[in-house]
Amino acid sequence: MSSSPTQIVISDTQTAPESLIALLTSHLPHSLPVLRRIQFAAKFPRGSSAGTHILYAYSPGQDPKDDDDQNFAAAYVDLSRRQETQVWIYSTLEDSSSLASEDPSGNVSFDDLSPAELELSDGILSALLGRIRTIAEVEVNEVEGKGVSGSSDGARSSWVLFGSVHEAVRQRMLRSLGVRMKKAATVGPELEWEFCGKWLFRIEDLVLSSSENEEEVLRWDKVKREDVKLVQSRTGILRTELEDGTPVAWAFLGLDGTLMTLHVEEPYRRMGLAKAVARRVMRDHLAEYGDDGWGAADVFVQNEKSQALCRSIGGKMKWTLSW
Repeated sequence: MSSSPTQIVISDTQTAPESLIALLTSHLPHSLPVLRRIQFAAKFPRGSSAGTHILYAYSPGQDPKDDDDQNFAAAYVDLSRRQETQVWIYSTLEDSSSLASEDPSGNVSFDDLSPAELELSDGILSALLGRIRTIAEVEVNEVEGKGVSGSSDGARSSWVLFGSVHEAVRQRMLRSLGVRMKKAATVGPELEWEFCGKWLFRIEDLVLSSSENEEEVLRWDKVKREDVKLVQSRTGILRTELEDGTPVAWAFLGLDGTLMTLHVEEPYRRMGLAKAVARRVMRDHLAEYGDDGWGAADVFVQNEKSQALCRSIGGKMKWTLSW
C-alpha cells in the first residue's frame, strides 16, 4: 500500500481480499458492476490476466472494516483487453447522488453529501484515477519498448476504456477533476455521447412460465463453440427443423454479469422466447458469480423495445451510465 500526496491510501492487488468483497457487497446495488467483474475474475477460467489490478482507495482516517458509511472507491483494471472494457469503477459518490432530471446528460445532485464529504470523495476518486493513469503509462512504455507501433494519431496514448460508468462519477471526472474523455469507438458521429440505463432485477422475481418448464420442440442448452459464428452474425435464417440443434434464441451474461446479446431469430419472434431466455440465463447462471440475488442489464436510452422487455420481466431502471 502507498499514500498519495492527498493522504489517500491505495491498495493495488491482483486478487481481491475478502474484506473488499464484503465492503462492495454492503454497497449493493451501486457497486454491482465492479463486484461482478471481480467475481468473474476469481471464479471463471481466464477471467483475469497477469495485468489485472484490483484497486481500492480510501482515507486513512476511516476504518475500512467497521465503517459501512465510509467514502471509498474501487476499480477493476485489465489493460490487456484493448478492444474491450478495460476499467470498471465504483465510488460511494454513486450511493449519494441523484439525477436532477430525466435527461441523462443533466446535472447530478449530491445533496446528501456535505462539502467536506464531497471534497473527500473527489480526492479519493482523483487518487484512484491517478493510479490507473500510472498503470496505463507503464503499459504504453512496455508496448513501445517491444517495438509495437503507437496510437493511430501518432501520440503516445494512455487512453483506456471505462465501462458502465455511473453518470455521477462521469460528471465528477469531467467537471471537477478535469479528466479528458472521448466517446467509445462504437458511438456514431451523430451523437455527442451515448447513455444507457442500468436495469436491475431480483432473481427471486424471475419466475419461469409453465411453457418454459415443459419439454417441447424447442429445448434449452448452452451456446457451443460451433454456434459462435451464428451468434456473431445475428442472421434471421429460416430453419425448417430443429433436430440439428441450431440455436433460435440466445443471451449471454457479460464479464460484469449483465444480460447482453439477447437475440431471437426472425421465425421465432413474438413467441415469448426473448423473455424466457432472459429470465432463464439470469435465474440459472447468476449464482455462478455471487449469491446476492441481483441481476442487471445495460440498455441504451433509445432502445425502447429492450426497455419494454426488461420492464415486462420485472426490471427497474435505477441509474444512467455510459462507456
